[in-house]
Amino acid sequence: MFSSILIVLISIFGLGLSVFYLKKNLIRIALKNKSIDKPAQKVLNYPLTLLWYGYLIAFFIGLTLNNLVFK
Repeated sequence: MFSSILIVLISIFGLGLSVFYLKKNLIRIALKNKSIDKPAQKVLNYPLTLLWYGYLIAFFIGLTLNNLVFK
């Protein structure tokens, strides 16, 4: 029982941190893109960031649902 509550709290905290750092990194990329002249380089700054944080958000949502619904 206690371990389930602890895992849910950690997963919610991890989800919050992931969203916070995603916003922070998107702002950093936008600032960085102001100094870049080539449009192709501007676009290539986003995919890996979005892929990584998308993975983390999906992981923490899955962890939360797994421990709330399916246990």
